[in-house]
Amino acid sequence: MKILCERNQLQEAFSVVAGIAPQKTPKPILQNVLLEASKERVAIFATDLEISCRVELDSVKTSKAGSALLPARQTSALLKELTDSTVSLQCKEMRTTLESGAGSFVLVGDDPAQFPNEVEIKDGTSFTMPGSQFLTLVRKTVFAAAREESRYMINGVLLDFHDECLRLVATDGRRLALAYQNLGDVKDLPAVKVVVPIRALQTLARAISEHGQQDLTVTFGDNQVGFALGSTLLVSQLLECKFPEYEVVIPKAAETSVDIPKGLLEQNLRKVAVMSSGDLRMVRFNFSSSSLEMSAESSGIGRADLVMDVDVKGAGGSISFNPDYLLDALKVADMETVRLDMTDDSTPAKLTLGEAYSYVLMPISGS
Repeated sequence: MKILCERNQLQEAFSVVAGIAPQKTPKPILQNVLLEASKERVAIFATDLEISCRVELDSVKTSKAGSALLPARQTSALLKELTDSTVSLQCKEMRTTLESGAGSFVLVGDDPAQFPNEVEIKDGTSFTMPGSQFLTLVRKTVFAAAREESRYMINGVLLDFHDECLRLVATDGRRLALAYQNLGDVKDLPAVKVVVPIRALQTLARAISEHGQQDLTVTFGDNQVGFALGSTLLVSQLLECKFPEYEVVIPKAAETSVDIPKGLLEQNLRKVAVMSSGDLRMVRFNFSSSSLEMSAESSGIGRADLVMDVDVKGAGGSISFNPDYLLDALKVADMETVRLDMTDDSTPAKLTLGEAYSYVLMPISGS
């Protein structure tokens, strides 16, 4: 195999697929990325047997067709450091020589014939939407998913498609993020409710960030989901679990509603949170008729108190939150003024952060 290609395009492709290659695995061959070159196309492919991703390159000149396995982490790091506009790759006997400018680098891979094949989704249910819209839904939800492997049933993001609307939901048991997008005329498609691994959506987000203006086609198959975006195809196994009934978690009524300027809330919350340290991160919110007092205290460190004007409707009262959970959501909020609906410190509070974005947060009770 021998090819000449644009470094930027190759580096962008590696930034997407290389993250799939596992750093630790009983099958070391999976730590590589497969590069296949023919006269018609050049593609790079990686898999961990649960998630796979292929990216095709167009600005490539193939002198000799063939394939090569490249160590994912080292090749990706090398491409980031190179500065020349083009690179050439030549593979012989599982050794690939990468040349760029005055530099020559030899990468030792493995036998391409032993690398797993791609998996195709056949006879699935598909819909198409702008990639940028899907990326927005991912960014508004994925941070709220559980990261602990022991919490397998919520270690992913729910894709709930029905009534011409796609909803993404994520929860870790202490908070829940819900974002949705109406898709328009897709009446003929059946309802689908599946849980996608966090890592698959994070990989897809990197691909969309590079090519956000393209349409994304989502295909649901038998225990798999596929995402096609331009020259990128990502296929992931679904999590076989029962996701919590999120509609039940979202409060339907509240005794107090508060409208708060998002920017000012985020700024002041960061200040007060400095004094909230240790194992129990907590900021107390005390609402009067027209003001919010935030306070935090840490033994041996100090105390913070800050008052700001807000629009309070209802009974008011006090409630405590982990400030990090609240700041995570404020970072991706759409509205300049957010709404907090609450009852007391023993029931979930609901934040409306956009026209199609809600965030449910459990308070720290007994504080």
